Amino acid sequence: MFEIGNTLREARLRRGLDIAECEVATKIRPKYLRALEDEHFDLLPSPAYIRGFLRSYAEFLDLDGQLVIDEYESRFGAFDSGDHGRRSPDGMQRRPRTDNPGRRRAARGTARRPTRRRTEAQLLWLAIGGVLGVGLLVQMGVGDPNDSSRALTPAVPGATTPQPGTEDPELATPERPEAVRIVLTGTGAYGSYVEVRARNAAGREVYRATLTPGQTKSFQVDRSIWLRAANTDGLELKVNDKVYPLSGGTADFLVLRQGPRPAADG
Repeated sequence: MFEIGNTLREARLRRGLDIAECEVATKIRPKYLRALEDEHFDLLPSPAYIRGFLRSYAEFLDLDGQLVIDEYESRFGAFDSGDHGRRSPDGMQRRPRTDNPGRRRAARGTARRPTRRRTEAQLLWLAIGGVLGVGLLVQMGVGDPNDSSRALTPAVPGATTPQPGTEDPELATPERPEAVRIVLTGTGAYGSYVEVRARNAAGREVYRATLTPGQTKSFQVDRSIWLRAANTDGLELKVNDKVYPLSGGTADFLVLRQGPRPAADG
C-alpha cells in the first residue's frame, strides 16, 4: 500500500514541474490536480473522473497508471456508489444515509410486483406453446420420442463423432498464465533503496523508494520486473510466497516466475 497523493506529488517534484505546467500537459484543471495530490477525491465530479484523472496524471509523470488505479480501488472503491471518500467531522468515511429505508424498500417491492407477474404470465404461455408444438411435430412424424435411433443430421462417410470430454488441441484456447506476485520487504538495520521497472531495464519505472526495515511493497505482474537494490543485505525478496536470498551490495536483478537472476548492466 502506498499514498497516492504523496506519490504523485513526489513524482512531479522530481521532474521539477509545477501545477500550471502539469495543467497544460494533461488538460486537467489545477484544483483537480491539487485534489489528487491531497487525496481530496470528494472535490472531483464523480468516480469516473477520478479514475480518468489519476491514470492521465500518473502516466504523464512516468508512473504506472494501472497501479495507481488499483490502489485507489482498494482504498476508496467501496465508496464509489455513494459519497466517495467524503469524511465526517470525526475523520471517518461514511456512506450516505437514506431518509426512510423502510419506505424505500416498500416502494421498490410494490414497483416490482407487476413486472414479476407479467414475467410469470409470459413464461406460462411460452411453456404451453412449447407443449403444443412438440405434440404437433409428433403427429407429423417428426421427432418421435420413441425412436431413439433416428439421426438428427445426415452422416458423412469417413467422419468420426468426437467423444465427450475430448477436443481438438489446435482449437483449444490457451489459458492466461497465473500472475506472478512479488513482495519486497526492508530488513536489517537500514533497509534498502530499490528501483523497480516493468519487465526489464528498458521498461517504465513503476516504483522508486527506500524500504525501511519492516516496510513492504508488493507487485502483481504477468511476466517479470527489473529490480535494482542498493543494499541487498537489507532486502527480502519473495516470489509467489517463496523467499529468495540476494547478495552483491548494489545489484540489478530480473525477477521472473522462477525467481531472480542477475541482470545485465543498464
